[in-house]
Amino acid sequence: MDENTKGLIKKVEHSVFAGNRAAAAKELGEIGDFDAVPALIKALEDSSSKVRIAAADSLGEINDSDAVPGLIEVLEDHDSAVKKAVIIVLGKIGTSEAIAGIVKGLRDPDKLIKKESVKALMKIGSPEAVSGLTRVFACSDSPLKRISVIALGKINTFEAACGIIKALEDPDSRVREQAIETLAKRSNPDILEELMKMLQDSRQPVQEAASEALCKIIGISESLPVLVKALDAPDRKVRKVSIEALWKLGTPEAVSALLREIDDEDWYLRSRAADALAAIASPEAAAGLSKALDSHDTPVKKVIVSALGKIGTLETIEGLLKALDDPDSSIREAAVLGLGKTGKAEAVPGLLKALHDPKNSVQETAATSLGDIKAKEAVPEMLKILENPASLIHKTVISSLEKIGTPEAVAGLSLALENPDATVRKAALKAIERIEKSGTALNKVKNIETSGFEFSH
Repeated sequence: MDENTKGLIKKVEHSVFAGNRAAAAKELGEIGDFDAVPALIKALEDSSSKVRIAAADSLGEINDSDAVPGLIEVLEDHDSAVKKAVIIVLGKIGTSEAIAGIVKGLRDPDKLIKKESVKALMKIGSPEAVSGLTRVFACSDSPLKRISVIALGKINTFEAACGIIKALEDPDSRVREQAIETLAKRSNPDILEELMKMLQDSRQPVQEAASEALCKIIGISESLPVLVKALDAPDRKVRKVSIEALWKLGTPEAVSALLREIDDEDWYLRSRAADALAAIASPEAAAGLSKALDSHDTPVKKVIVSALGKIGTLETIEGLLKALDDPDSSIREAAVLGLGKTGKAEAVPGLLKALHDPKNSVQETAATSLGDIKAKEAVPEMLKILENPASLIHKTVISSLEKIGTPEAVAGLSLALENPDATVRKAALKAIERIEKSGTALNKVKNIETSGFEFSH
């Protein structure tokens, strides 16, 4: 021990003036001589709070773990400023024994000391410190619990995240909300499994808190493994958010995951997955949906066919053609609609086939689709329908022939003027009048006469 240190220790121990004792204690901390530690520990009992604070601060500067027992004793001090200084020093030292002392500060009746203890544990950030912060959740002090949650959120470790998860079980909704918000801010989704386990909790508020936290984490995640894992969650809200996030991601890998969701037990989620695939509209999505038709029951097939129709690309035609053979007429009708939406020549053979479907609604949809895409190839088949008095889709065929507008289509409309049904004859007449008015194809149509009607040139 050098002479300077000896002189300062003497001042700390014997000076009459508290100011001199405090100044000497502070200087000992600046020197950092370990030989001064016993004197500084003794100064923690000084009658002046200024000296006690200066002694504590200097022990923090020297950072000697031997000082911890003496510092912990000072936590019984009546002066809050002294206790605060001690907590800060214990936080700097950060040993297991120091953490135990800080945890003791969490039970102090003074809110300031509690808050300082939380801050100290947060700065240490070790598993023991995390354990100390987690213990707060056993008390009834709601503000302290919320502060502890925030502190745990600033410790980016798995143990700290698990501590926050513990707060999701708190009976106070404000503590649960703080835990949800804090978990959502974490960049690391490593606690997904733990949160998903909490979805099975028997307590409804706990389930809801876990679900809300998961939804927030998943909603901002661009990690495919995280989003895929969330599809296994028992909570439909979580699965829905995952579907939306995969939709946004839109990669081939995301498409594969969404195709899995076509099997979801929840009808709405199946539909959302299908909508997502339809919106992504990639070749992978179309091919995957087409393949999925082979292994699903009617309710799921409807969703798949609808999605294929919305995509409306060449890749979807194979699946839609396959659906034309389905025993369920609603699926066949949806397939016809989808084929019409593609507007592709490759869809025409399937639509022509559907003109002869046993279900009138399917025939009608096929005729409409053929008209919408102006399929010239359909005219001969449509004329056969007009010649068939038993057909129930004459008016739809008339409308489609008008849209197709070729000379053959226009000439064929005269057949409908002989139909025994007055409404069909009227529809044909109106179609011919509209064509005459527009002049479409009339200059190429010769010798078209009807009873009571003749084209003028």
